[in-house]
Amino acid sequence: MKTIQFLILGTAVVFFAGCTTIPPKELINARSAYQYACDGPAAQLVPAELHKAREALVLAEQSFQKEPDSFKTKDLAYVAQRKSELAGALGTMASDKASKESANADFQKKQTELVKQGKQDLINSEKKGKQDLSDSEKRGAQALSDAEKKSKQDLGDSEKRTANALTELAKLAAVKEEARGLVITLSGSVLFRSNKSTLLSSAQVKLEQVAQALLSVPARNLLVEGYTDSQGSAAYNLSLSQRRADAVRDYLVLKGYPTDRVQARGKGKESPIADNASPEGRANNRRVEIIIEREVASSRP
Repeated sequence: MKTIQFLILGTAVVFFAGCTTIPPKELINARSAYQYACDGPAAQLVPAELHKAREALVLAEQSFQKEPDSFKTKDLAYVAQRKSELAGALGTMASDKASKESANADFQKKQTELVKQGKQDLINSEKKGKQDLSDSEKRGAQALSDAEKKSKQDLGDSEKRTANALTELAKLAAVKEEARGLVITLSGSVLFRSNKSTLLSSAQVKLEQVAQALLSVPARNLLVEGYTDSQGSAAYNLSLSQRRADAVRDYLVLKGYPTDRVQARGKGKESPIADNASPEGRANNRRVEIIIEREVASSRP
């Protein structure tokens, strides 16, 4: 913790030396969010995410030194704030997970003791005679039958939840099956302002609904891909599409989707789905796709 505070202080000294301009509220919020994340469990449990937040804050501070009142500074500060908030949330989640794992270890220990006791009871039961053994076998057969019924019921419930989730996703966005998996296409104009990578308030509402649908079924690997139209340079479009994909990915993780299950990739202006010659076609090409990747069946020897 002392090391993190030292880094923050050192950064502040470098950035604020000779600067009398009042920082924008976005940068103030980003600093506060980073400090809050540093004070939590993120430093120990998710240091990589906290490092990303620090790098983002450094970029915002550097931009503030060069262009104090620019939109670029505010955008970078907003990104730094969101990454800090994400690091803090992931740290809390990791801490909760560690507590649950500790509780599970105690539960497993108790279960092991119960299994041992059950084996001893079985030995004692066998000593009581063939009739008792027969009764025990009947109870075991009944238990096995009940377990099979429950397994089938659980499988049916899982299939129903999956079907319901797909129905909900189809209401929120365009959904189609492809070789790479189930593709959910969200229009870029619905998620972001022109040339921006900050999620609109209305986009957050829709993404939260998407997240809830995805969380209602067992977690699968997701790939978030950002696309742009053909206007602008290839380098700029690639950077913008990556930032937009990162924003969607970070929001899904913030809502509870496992961070190790989601990747983000900027595709720029490649792979258009419409003609860039018309405004309508360019609007269709400015999109974000969430791919629910197919599960790879494990092979048995």
